[in-house]
Amino acid sequence: MTVSLMVHEDFYSQSVASTVEYRVLMPPDGSRVDGLPLILHLHGAMSSSAFLDVAKPSYESAWTTGVLPPAIVACASTPTSGGFYIDYSDGPFWERLVGTELPEHLATQFALNESQAVLGFSMGGYGALKLAFRAPDRYRAVAALCPAIFPAESLDEVPAKNRPAILGELNHAMGAAPYGYSGNCVPTLLRQNIDVVRESALKILVDCGNKDEFALHDGSMYLHQLMLDLNIDHDWESLPNCGHADRGAERLAKALTFLGSALA
Repeated sequence: MTVSLMVHEDFYSQSVASTVEYRVLMPPDGSRVDGLPLILHLHGAMSSSAFLDVAKPSYESAWTTGVLPPAIVACASTPTSGGFYIDYSDGPFWERLVGTELPEHLATQFALNESQAVLGFSMGGYGALKLAFRAPDRYRAVAALCPAIFPAESLDEVPAKNRPAILGELNHAMGAAPYGYSGNCVPTLLRQNIDVVRESALKILVDCGNKDEFALHDGSMYLHQLMLDLNIDHDWESLPNCGHADRGAERLAKALTFLGSALA
């Protein structure tokens, strides 16, 4: 029995002034159903929309068991260096692409309702939290798996151990206008929009392995403690003896169950 249908397309993006490739995963009859929710699936560093191929069995299982309602799942290919799901001063505008332009484009191709959720892994987890905290009333839920976030809220305060290699590039890129570092820093963005986050129905899930090779557990713990201090309801899981990409299928299954409860 066919459980899902994968569509591989591209479109010209005004936000990044180039053609962007993307994949859409949906139930086999999804294109004939009126008004499905949209799940934005954000890939990690050094990856592409092909990441959705890896996630496909988990979505199929979630649909088969009923923990996730039928949905349109979309993943766009975005770069790491020069990308990072950040809007740069004079472009390109990668956050705008995934958060605004891609959903608007998909609405012309598929029957969508008003419900949206966003899920991301690593760099994608950073992008997912940024989208959700910037516009919390737009999303039903956000799930960030080992998000690439830091245990500090300014460029110079991020410890050296938390910005190895590509994470150092991300730390510097976060200072890009028009938002500047504060507008690209997940914890600061939460502080700035705290009233809207509190008033929204946004459901938040964050997980990270306590053996994360890139020390991302520190940033996730920082965000977790901040949400506790700010009295923001959320689901948090520190995974014992778990590295950056360990237990990926299990963690994705939990995330899809979480999103499913919010979208049901």
